[in-house]
Amino acid sequence: MQVSHRIMRNRRERPGGAGANSFAGFHTSLLEVLPHAAAYIAQDGSILVHNELFDAACAALGVEALPANLEGLFSGTSWRRCEAVLSAAFAGVPAEASGAIFLQSGEVFCHHLICTSFISLAGERRAVLAQFELNNEILEAAGEKEDPGSQQPASDEAAGDKGFLQNFPDDVLVFDGSESMEEKAIMLLEVVNTDQDLNSLLELLASCEPGQPNTIYISERGGCELSLQTDDRLVCEVRLVPIPSGSDDLSGRQPGLAVIRRNVDSPEEVAENRRLAYQDALTGLENRRAFTRALNREMNRMTADEEAGLAILYVDLDEFKKVNDLGGHDAGDEMLLRVAACLKLTLGEFGTAARIGGDEFACMLPVANEEAALEVARRILESFDRIRLEVADRVFTIGGSVGVAYVENGFLLGKFDAAALLGLADRACLRGKRVGGRSVQIHVVQSRDNPAPDSDLVEIPEPCSFNGNELTLYSMPISCLKQNKVCGIEVLLRLQGEHVAGMSSRAWISAAERYGFMAQVDAWTLDRVLDAAEQNFSRTLITMNVSAESARDPNFRDGLFHRLSGNQILASKLCLEIAERDFLRDPATVESFFKFVSGLGCQTALDDFAGHWPVLSRLTGLRVECLKLEAGLTQQVVEEPAKAAILSGLVKAAHELGIKVMAKHVGTAEEANLLRDLNIDAAQGFYFGKPEPWLKHAPEAKDQE
Repeated sequence: MQVSHRIMRNRRERPGGAGANSFAGFHTSLLEVLPHAAAYIAQDGSILVHNELFDAACAALGVEALPANLEGLFSGTSWRRCEAVLSAAFAGVPAEASGAIFLQSGEVFCHHLICTSFISLAGERRAVLAQFELNNEILEAAGEKEDPGSQQPASDEAAGDKGFLQNFPDDVLVFDGSESMEEKAIMLLEVVNTDQDLNSLLELLASCEPGQPNTIYISERGGCELSLQTDDRLVCEVRLVPIPSGSDDLSGRQPGLAVIRRNVDSPEEVAENRRLAYQDALTGLENRRAFTRALNREMNRMTADEEAGLAILYVDLDEFKKVNDLGGHDAGDEMLLRVAACLKLTLGEFGTAARIGGDEFACMLPVANEEAALEVARRILESFDRIRLEVADRVFTIGGSVGVAYVENGFLLGKFDAAALLGLADRACLRGKRVGGRSVQIHVVQSRDNPAPDSDLVEIPEPCSFNGNELTLYSMPISCLKQNKVCGIEVLLRLQGEHVAGMSSRAWISAAERYGFMAQVDAWTLDRVLDAAEQNFSRTLITMNVSAESARDPNFRDGLFHRLSGNQILASKLCLEIAERDFLRDPATVESFFKFVSGLGCQTALDDFAGHWPVLSRLTGLRVECLKLEAGLTQQVVEEPAKAAILSGLVKAAHELGIKVMAKHVGTAEEANLLRDLNIDAAQGFYFGKPEPWLKHAPEAKDQE
């Protein structure tokens, strides 16, 4: 006999009804496939919709009536932590809170909260998806709770255990066992109310294993082929469950239930959602949640296997914002994909890489010792150096800072968790950023390490925080190699005051570029350089570095024009240099700026020149008087004499174009003599003189010893 009815239970409304066809209903239905207690939360903390696991966890912890608001559920301190995370999520930034979150009763509800960016639910009300990672004990207790109030099915044969039916909240079709396969198919089609083909459903039922639970999916759109695994997004899920008959039943009938859930996601959709929950959508790497789970598993492995240590790496890209700003977000995405490919290739099959922020990545790899951990980090930076991304006439490069938390083999990780180890790597990375980036910093994990963040780290400058009192000027001599005498100075920025102990000048300048006030810094420097040059009658050349931001800034150009347009002698004392990487990223701006300052009578130089073809191909049309070689080139030529021939050819080509060549970071007489033999015009470095406070005038030219 057929009995079709909806089993109503004493529970909050569940997804899967008519509302599931709406945008809000679709997102609500996703709650049930998430592996954590989850809910959509409004900005004021109101609980709009939640999944069954959230409800069961509250009940397991003694919450008799679920409040309408998180503030009524959690303790005051825990609510304030949640409120901060919600605020960030509603601002469009996925956020999370680690550490115990307590109920008002004092019981621990979870140890990790994750909030993703907001969506708009029914009635134009905005909400964020909040996921609460429960302890195993709570999960087990929640699984043992029964939902009271379920009604018994009308058929005695199908009555069974009341708790059995509580797992099936939707339509129930009861078979007494006397129906034929065709009769069962017709009954199913009537309940589902769809235009599906009867023969297709018969084939599907025939493929089910007799006497065992089976699940089939029926498309809700007529005319679609039926299958055990349909790719329609919204389907009817039919669970065919046999009901054991009594031991004295000799009729041979097999009663059963068909439990029908409407408007559910197909298995492929559920699998895709689970995959996306643990995968970064752009790069295909793991996300922060997946990485944390994998790191916890690796920590458990270390407890059983003491043969290898573990390196946890935190990678923060340097100057990624310029790729987005100058090349567009498509270029930024492509750069992230290339970085991800470098990480996967460098780490190999035994390593794990994850994207945990906009331009931040985390990695881990079992390693034999501390030196091996450092070598992996260095290989990552070397792989970044090989990235060249061409967008129209621009060429983008990328660097990074790597912080390593190294766990020695045999180290007891009792009080540490994944978040604590990743935090140690993050803080090591931050130390690298504070010395200018493109560096590797390592921290060997000790039992005394406090997972709390360091309190003595110096804050980087915030937007519009530029204050000239924080800076001072130093000078470094430039020596003419043929004449063996000082022929100029380079003006350098240095920090003074409270920032000196916590941050390098290079890191401060990088922060100024990132926050958009580098043009102010360059203007401040230029005024003091020109004031000193006017007071000094020496013809000694003064060089200073100019950022690409200043080259684009009309106010900076106006300042140059105002000071130099009527003073050709003053202009001839000044050489303005721009880094090669800035030229690669915005060649049109640098070419225009060099043309402008050359017209005023200034000299120009391309700093950190490494011989990239996009620059070489433009040298004939670029108004530049000098190429300042990348610092590492000198050392490479000393260590590998075969490269001297290549550098000699580059110098000869530059001279034929009327361009001088200067070397940097010269530290020994051997290096100076080699550069002189290669016909390089000038050089600077500790061999010729260290940076000293600039006394408002250029030093007089003097012979070298």
